Amino acid sequence: MTTNLKSFLPFLLVISLAAGCSFGVQPTPIYVTATPDATAGPTATPTLTPTPTFPPTPTVVPEVALRLADRYLVNGYYENAVYTYQTILAQGDGISPATGAAAAFGLGRAALREGLFADSVNALTTFINQYGQDGRIAQAYFLRGDAYMGLSQWAEALADFQQYLAMRPGMIDSYVHERMGDAHLALEQTQPALDAYAKATGEGRSLVPELALREKVAQVYIQAGQPQAALAQYDAILAEARNVPYRALIELNAAQLLLDSGSEENALARLQAIFENYPDTPQAYQAMQLLTENGVELDDYAKGRVSYLYGDYQTAIDAFNAYTSSHILSEVPAELYLLLGRAYREIGNTAAAITAFQTVIDQYPTDPAFGEALLEQGRTRFLSNDIEGAIAQYLRIADTYGDIPQAAEALWRAGYLYGTNDKPAESRQIFERLADKYPDTEQARSGLFLAASAAYNLDDLAGAERLYARLAVTTTGDDQAAAYLWVGRLALQRGDEQTAQQAFQQAVAAAPDSYFAARAQDIQLGREPFAPPAQVQFEFDEAAQLAEAENWLRQKFAVEQEGSLWQLSPPLQADPRLIRGNELWAVGANEEAEVEFGDVIEANKDNALTSFQLAVFLRGIGAYQPSILAGANVIRAAQVGTLEAPPFIARLRYPVYYLDVVLDAAQRQDIDPLLLFSLIRHESLFDTYATAAAGEKGLTQVIPSTGEYIAQQLEWPNYQHSDLFRPYAGVEFGAYFLAENLRRFDNNVIAALAGYNAGPGRAASWLELSGGDPDLFMTTITIASTRTYVERIYGFYNIYRALYGVA
Repeated sequence: MTTNLKSFLPFLLVISLAAGCSFGVQPTPIYVTATPDATAGPTATPTLTPTPTFPPTPTVVPEVALRLADRYLVNGYYENAVYTYQTILAQGDGISPATGAAAAFGLGRAALREGLFADSVNALTTFINQYGQDGRIAQAYFLRGDAYMGLSQWAEALADFQQYLAMRPGMIDSYVHERMGDAHLALEQTQPALDAYAKATGEGRSLVPELALREKVAQVYIQAGQPQAALAQYDAILAEARNVPYRALIELNAAQLLLDSGSEENALARLQAIFENYPDTPQAYQAMQLLTENGVELDDYAKGRVSYLYGDYQTAIDAFNAYTSSHILSEVPAELYLLLGRAYREIGNTAAAITAFQTVIDQYPTDPAFGEALLEQGRTRFLSNDIEGAIAQYLRIADTYGDIPQAAEALWRAGYLYGTNDKPAESRQIFERLADKYPDTEQARSGLFLAASAAYNLDDLAGAERLYARLAVTTTGDDQAAAYLWVGRLALQRGDEQTAQQAFQQAVAAAPDSYFAARAQDIQLGREPFAPPAQVQFEFDEAAQLAEAENWLRQKFAVEQEGSLWQLSPPLQADPRLIRGNELWAVGANEEAEVEFGDVIEANKDNALTSFQLAVFLRGIGAYQPSILAGANVIRAAQVGTLEAPPFIARLRYPVYYLDVVLDAAQRQDIDPLLLFSLIRHESLFDTYATAAAGEKGLTQVIPSTGEYIAQQLEWPNYQHSDLFRPYAGVEFGAYFLAENLRRFDNNVIAALAGYNAGPGRAASWLELSGGDPDLFMTTITIASTRTYVERIYGFYNIYRALYGVA
């Protein structure tokens, strides 16, 4: 029977807090925050579980309970936070004004997060009425306005947002006016809504949310029967947007609006511009259809190209053939026949495809499309399962047209097809020929890796070592590190310890933060992959390490500033993006805040000092993902590996956020907490609201189907996929699934990670093919993204072990 995690909390938790005990639980990291004291002392935090049951009488010291409630809020136990804050407030005169204010404000925030809007309104009203001089009073009005929005009490929300603007003008006016516009719209007050939106677009905000706002405003204008005003919003977007697919979308919206409003001439002009300027977008195809429906004659070649790029191959073929029928050969571009051949191939007409490509070869021998047509003939034969014909075509290209740019690609394809069709000797011969003839190409690099791997699999260890050694001196970065790793492994196999150690050292030097460097270090030390340290340490002398980091910054970047360096510089303090982001974060608008923070980080990415200041500040307010990005920029600017930077800075890049939650889950699932931290860092960069295309959510990016399965195993009541946005839930689900994979693969972490990412079935087949060898396992992974996934977590783990492990 699985323990129901949502119905258990040891009574000892409350007692331990009241007594100031931790019962041996690991302490949390010491956070440097953007306050006058950069070295605040550590706070021990207990292991938490989802639903507490407090004693019926208020036996917990209020200040201790407040700390507990705050941790519940951070870790996503919103119901627990609400209950704990309520317990504090129930003590009435027995609590200090500061504690009462913090509890009321915290209760308002926690209830809002949990969707308990009435409770949030009540708590924030108490805060506003009783603690009117508190510095958070304006933010309380904003939060209460959001709570009123949740209750559909639009007039009350409007009043609170207006009060916020009166108390804190010039902070996040654009975002407040947008909310006011939404409230007016809900009250069917269209003109006041439009007035509010107009104010919102006139105030400052980052570009992406500004464009999204203008799109929304345009829709409101359309619904209000004001097409010209809507068109003005679209044009304002086009004046700033640079992303081509997005521009095409907005242009199409504008054209459709003009058509619907009877401005046909202007609409057709816009559609023509989309058709001509954005041919590789779906909007170009839609514009083509609208133009055709409205009787506009279009160039057949352009129609064919747009149709082909959209995937309407028959229409493309018809248009291309119409063009060639009405133009002499000298007027037909070679690209037309290239696209015509590809279109025929897509509908399964191999013979017609070969003929179209041959037309390019025969009639356009000096055109850049010439070499592409030769390659396409080979690919067409391959796709029709004529492997021998494809190989013959690729070799003919290399033999006959060795000076064209496509010759290296042709040789690579021939070698690859030999290798995947059980002819390893021929494959290796072709790849070595490729490296000799075209040594500086990407194809040569890839081919040598494939040849070396094939030699190893055939037990030609000397040949494999020679090929990897050749790669080691002709590549850079990760590729060079990978080559040196294999040189070292093969040298060890033949008993040459000295060469092996030198190769492993060179692998580390080539790409210090890479999987290959981490793997080389493990082999050097005789350490198994993901071997945990004897102990872990999460508490450090941060004052000393901060001073060390600042001295390093001074020396590395010739910083002449006197005094401490971690505080925000005056220009950063005055940066409107950082001001807006900080205020948005304070009122729980985290997604909007992260966009503002991202703009500041990007603008300062090459400045190590300001990036350092941003990383420290953002960590202090709990904006974990932006802090990590800023911390990474410090190390990139220094052009060093993470472990070559001072530990304080390295830990900004590789932090241990949600420590109490991670330790709790890791202990119950019997997994290494550093492994769980490494997985979280890769999956979400500690962004608890992270979402990906397949529906992955939360800190450990669990997909919906897997989430449902884990919820059943954990007996998680009333599971919704959005539960994973709560930090404790995201960690719990990820820890469970990782532990399940570890058990399935007998604690083979590499296989378990592959199973976590690509499914246990695939991981099992790769493990069988590799015979359990970790390096061969990596080469058997057939999904590039999964290989990268495992490699990165391997590298992350070695960094976490170095930063937090104790021998």
